[in-house]
Parts: sequence; C-alpha cells; structure tokens
Amino acid sequence: MILVREPSAYPKRFDFIGVINGSQSIACGTLTPEDRVNLGVKGFRQKVINQWIIDTLAPSINQLGIKNLCLIFDKSSSHNRVNMMQALRAGKCYCVKKIPHMPTASAKYLSPLDNPLWHSFRETIRNKHPLILTDIPVLLYQTFYSLSTQQIQNAYRKCGYEYGIDDC
Repeated sequence: MILVREPSAYPKRFDFIGVINGSQSIACGTLTPEDRVNLGVKGFRQKVINQWIIDTLAPSINQLGIKNLCLIFDKSSSHNRVNMMQALRAGKCYCVKKIPHMPTASAKYLSPLDNPLWHSFRETIRNKHPLILTDIPVLLYQTFYSLSTQQIQNAYRKCGYEYGIDDC
C-alpha cells in the first residue's frame, strides 16, 4: 500500500539503476518523478546515466581498488559504450577496460539484476507498508545496499556466471 496525496489513474514512476559485482552492491541511483521534470527527461537517458557514472559509479568503482574491470550492460540505447567510457574517464576511473553489451533480449536470462535480484528487491519494498511516496528513494537505496553476498552470488549462479571463469 502506498499513501499518496493526489490519487490518479497511474502511480508515479521511479526509475532505478544499480551495479553489482559477484559479492556486493556497488552503486545505485534513483530518478524520481520530480527529477524527470527538473531534468526534462523521461527516464534514465544517456545524459542522465553518464552524469550518474561521473558522480556516483566512477568514485564507487575507484574505492574497490580493483585494477581491471569489465562492466556489462544491456543494449539499451542509453548505454552507449563510447560515452560511458568517456564518463568513467571524466570521473577519474581508469580501471574499466571494456563495456560489452549483452545480446538483445537476453538481459532477463543473463543479468543477475534483472530477474533473480529484482524480484526479491521488489518484494522487500512491497512489504514495507504503508509506503509514503517521499520515502521511496531512500527505501530503494537501503534495500539495494542490504542485498547479501549470498543473494548476489546466487543470482550470478542462476545466470550461469562463475567468478574467474567468464572473461570480458
């Protein structure tokens, strides 16, 4: 149950982006309905993602202290490899060597975030009621960063990824 001030036919949409590795949540971001209006965008588009990479993802990756990384994204038009690599460099992140894309329509099978984790993620949030609209961004962050190592490892295993075996 979500408590809202203005009932309407459609609930307000929150966009969420998250990055994980084989054992932990790395970085996430939320785009609220107000953010979309203020930025003049309909969702996470190239401009918004690239700014998020500079401000959030690059510093988070740098804190990991890993020398060679590969970021795997779906083929969304907002995931432009060249622009994303430039954003990483602008964020002073030099350890990402490749940004391959998953084949079209394969994210639901290959992405540990798409099915295995988002299902439990959504269920956790749905169980927080009553839910006030203004609390949603904080709840999304808290839920994402509370994913356990075991949940993440299970999600990777379900998608067929094993640490040290897959090479970008």
